[in-house]
Amino acid sequence: MHELSLQYIKRLHMGIDFSKVSLPRVDLPSGFWYASWSSSLLTVHAEIQYRGFCNDIDAKLFPTFRKYESCLRLMESVAGGSNFMPEASLLIAHGDSCDLVEYIAAVQCVRNSLDVGAIQNIAVLPEYRNRGIGRSLLLGALWGFKRNGIKNVTLEVTADNFNATKLYRSVGFSTIKIYYREIGG
Repeated sequence: MHELSLQYIKRLHMGIDFSKVSLPRVDLPSGFWYASWSSSLLTVHAEIQYRGFCNDIDAKLFPTFRKYESCLRLMESVAGGSNFMPEASLLIAHGDSCDLVEYIAAVQCVRNSLDVGAIQNIAVLPEYRNRGIGRSLLLGALWGFKRNGIKNVTLEVTADNFNATKLYRSVGFSTIKIYYREIGG
């Protein structure tokens, strides 16, 4: 009998309750700045999703992240949805008006109910990781949620993504639920 080889990845459903957590202020590193949501930057969001996830474990779990075109379709779907939250969806750019601007991180957010939001995707290009960019991006999104009446925010992350889980916990996220997602063999 032929056995099917299956692998499972542990995923965490995490949440933050603004009534129980005091958000720290956002400090972007020098030379970096936020770009607010604009539909003209939709392709940039898709590009950062693709480049940020295509070689990571998330691309094994979510085939969408394996191709730029799939990331673009995902972005069009998220941004075109009635629950899309542009106020919390951001890019981080590097450079200034005299330099060529490079977009290096992106987050897309939705509103699940009147006072509950969700981070759909948060990506930092690999060459910019471990510099505080992810923390600044996460906090920028959380402040965007809070300013717009959201009281709780959720996200999902692969448990083995230790840097991400450590970051989320450091700003006040806690694990709500653990589940396992299958990777086909």
